[in-house]
Amino acid sequence: MKIKDIGEFGLIDLLARQVPAPSDRVVKGIGDDTAVIRPEQGKLVLMTTDMIIEDVHFSLRYTPLRAVGWKALAVNISDIAAMGGTPAYAVVAVGIPPNMEAGMIEELYSGLGECARIYQTDIVGGDTVRSPGGLIINVALSGWVEPNRVVYRSGACPGDIFMVSGPLGTSAAGLYALNSSCPVVTCDAADEVIQAHLRPWARVKEGLVLGRSGYVTSMNDISDGLASEVLEICRSSGTGCELYADSIPYTGAVAEICRGIGVPPLEWALYGGEDYELVFTVKPEGADVVKAALHEAGCSPEIVGKVVLPDEGCIIVENHRRMALTPGGYDHFRE
Repeated sequence: MKIKDIGEFGLIDLLARQVPAPSDRVVKGIGDDTAVIRPEQGKLVLMTTDMIIEDVHFSLRYTPLRAVGWKALAVNISDIAAMGGTPAYAVVAVGIPPNMEAGMIEELYSGLGECARIYQTDIVGGDTVRSPGGLIINVALSGWVEPNRVVYRSGACPGDIFMVSGPLGTSAAGLYALNSSCPVVTCDAADEVIQAHLRPWARVKEGLVLGRSGYVTSMNDISDGLASEVLEICRSSGTGCELYADSIPYTGAVAEICRGIGVPPLEWALYGGEDYELVFTVKPEGADVVKAALHEAGCSPEIVGKVVLPDEGCIIVENHRRMALTPGGYDHFRE
């Protein structure tokens, strides 16, 4: 059955059954002009939004619609995590080609619903419109954070340590594997990186740990590649940086794929993007405390550099060579 056969209101009824029942913090969710929610007393409100577009951010040639739904919400939750916050309420707007099968959009919303359940996020409304081209999904998400635990990009100071919450380059390897037969790669390696690309995990628990530590001075989620996110922190904080190429982590699966195709793992770690790990700066006296807290939370952080004075610039050290850290990653208006 195609979307045009059931109409907008029939579609809304169909999709509402795919999302979790609202929690008791929602007074009124899907079904009215706007949602009505109870505020979190004494908390700061966080707001973010991200749009993903067919054949720009994903391709239905190799991406299941359930994974598209998951990712559409997860990338927004990652933004909340990067502020040390907790996700709360989402609204979802979808532009749909009218000839698309209704069951396909049900699959999309089942992925949204699965992600919402895991991250305890209420989907409280949205919009459905006709798209003259491909599928478009826009999620707007709110969350909350305690005033003394919010972490901005702008707090890094010279002497602070740069750390990342986990291995990088995995999503880029997954995108490569999806677009290639990868004859030199084992099935296990390909499956690992493909899952990482299709179903990224937002580091909410880790962001909360970092916000509560009292030692974290700035933070970003790694959506556009480590180089881009580190340079954003430096620009916002008015500092420079020194990254250590040999310390930037990546998995064995990434190393295997890179060996097979002759790509340095560092390239994907710096510029691949969509890993959704956290990069953050820590006061040096708190580094061991933060590492221990993250290990307890099931995370394996790595020190990857330090914050330096602005006149020292932004550099990366590789094999004792000091080179300028250049911006890279995906740019919507330069591709």
